Amino acid sequence: MELRHLKYFVALAEELHFHRAADRLAISQPPLSTAIKQLEEELGTSLFQRSTKAVALTSAGAAFYPEAVRLLGQLEAACAVAREVGAGRRGLLKLGFVGGMVLRGLPETLEQYRDEANRVTVSLREMSSADQIAAIAHGQLAGGFLHAGVLPTGMASMIIGDEPFVACVPENHPLAGLDRIETGDLFDEDMILFTRDVSPGYYDSVTALCGEAGFSPRVRHHVTHWLTALLLISRGVGIAILPDAFRNVSMEGIRFLNLTPSKVRSVAYFVWAQSNDDPALKEFVRYARERLGR
Repeated sequence: MELRHLKYFVALAEELHFHRAADRLAISQPPLSTAIKQLEEELGTSLFQRSTKAVALTSAGAAFYPEAVRLLGQLEAACAVAREVGAGRRGLLKLGFVGGMVLRGLPETLEQYRDEANRVTVSLREMSSADQIAAIAHGQLAGGFLHAGVLPTGMASMIIGDEPFVACVPENHPLAGLDRIETGDLFDEDMILFTRDVSPGYYDSVTALCGEAGFSPRVRHHVTHWLTALLLISRGVGIAILPDAFRNVSMEGIRFLNLTPSKVRSVAYFVWAQSNDDPALKEFVRYARERLGR
């Protein structure tokens, strides 16, 4: 049985007239008659009663009609799904992110994307930059929002954020009342920092910023989440050098201070594997370039 047999049968069942059904199908009448005979032979039963004046469905034809319509509807739905997936308008995207991206408008960006491509489901997973890169390389994530150091071969990226660093100190710190300080003013402070294996890009940037000011950071506390760093600072445990976006955090007990302008900046990236040919990812990359790319 061929697909055209079902289409021809449904057209004739609805028109009950060979000439009108043939016109509807944009074919001549003989191929329609031949196809209906082939279908009846395959089924082993008559589907239509024919006379010189009228065409009518047999009991078998009447029973077959709704099933044929249902099958054609399922086929069209399957074709629509395939077309949407192929065009990147349907699918599942597993994306990683570092916590700081929430302060850079990531939720709002994804909400807008959902409105534009509402048949693509985005699943987020908070992970360190290093873990995201490994997960992308192994196909566990389609892409990730992170602070990149040197990316492995085969990774593509785009810059989605570029901002200065600021100092975050307890509200009772001697420097807390100042608007701007020199990075060198922090040389003797107990610093809170991510380890390099967790966020190599951030670690290298902070180290470079301090080195530019003539000192190495005295790291006393290592953390894996930004919130932990902020809570420690609010309790007077140490200070941190953070991306400017963290000014958006409303938390008691901390103050943000501008640092002397520097070429060392906090750069955020969207990263994905060049070999990933998922149409949904390609469409998301296009969207990200238009809305977030720098």
